[in-house]
Amino acid sequence: YDQTETESEIISIIKKDIETKFLSEDDEGIIILNQTPFYGESGGQIGDSGKIVCENSIFEVYDTTKLFGSFFLHHGKVKSGQFSKKGSVTATIDVHKRELIKCNHSSTHLLHSSLRKILGNHVSQKGSLVNNEKLRFDFSHNEPISSDNIQKIENYVKMEITNNYQVSTKTIDHQKAIEEGAIALFGEKYGDEVRVVSMGNNDSEKIFSKELCGGTHVNKTGDIIDFKIINQSSVASGIRRLEALTNISVKQYEIEQIKLKRQNEDDNKIKIDQLIKEI
Repeated sequence: YDQTETESEIISIIKKDIETKFLSEDDEGIIILNQTPFYGESGGQIGDSGKIVCENSIFEVYDTTKLFGSFFLHHGKVKSGQFSKKGSVTATIDVHKRELIKCNHSSTHLLHSSLRKILGNHVSQKGSLVNNEKLRFDFSHNEPISSDNIQKIENYVKMEITNNYQVSTKTIDHQKAIEEGAIALFGEKYGDEVRVVSMGNNDSEKIFSKELCGGTHVNKTGDIIDFKIINQSSVASGIRRLEALTNISVKQYEIEQIKLKRQNEDDNKIKIDQLIKEI
């Protein structure tokens, strides 16, 4: 959660599903380290990408997954040099990508709380996808959300971003976390100790969001910068889906929308001019 780089040792190398001692240039495979700063895909959040380096050898990590909850598999390709079992390496994540993922993941928590405040406490998370480009949030609700309520939900999230509250994490007893009001995901398996992520005022009665979560998050809600809901849909009976953007993606989306609007206006003008000529 805190380190972006570690000095590590390779404890296993896998190539084409078979354990091997070496990976050479252009080989694709999996490297397992004794310790890693990489986040393994879980809880809807994608795995980190980055590099594993040993002197002049570079292994580009394009995905990280978890096996049995404790083995982190770094999937990638050797760009140069060679890697061997028990070799000492430096593992470094793509920090920019991680920061964008953190913004999107923290926003799913703010979105969840906003949905419950606007639509009611029957809303519960049914799934999510968090990557560096956008967030997708599935939840229980029986009907389409009106434009007015979409705007209210968006404004709730933006208000928390503007307030720039501290995001706190703590590991406590599972039962105590539930008694304190932390939201747990239905069907999710939790151990005796859980990680609780809280967002909002330090006053316990004014905490905006409190959930059990093993993902990465921003330090302050203001780090998210901006938030915009771009789509809603139905994925199953009684389950709705919202897609949203945060941070720099919001500005990029707005620029693209302006370009699209101008293009449509130009296309329409050409069509109208052509129709007038034909008439």
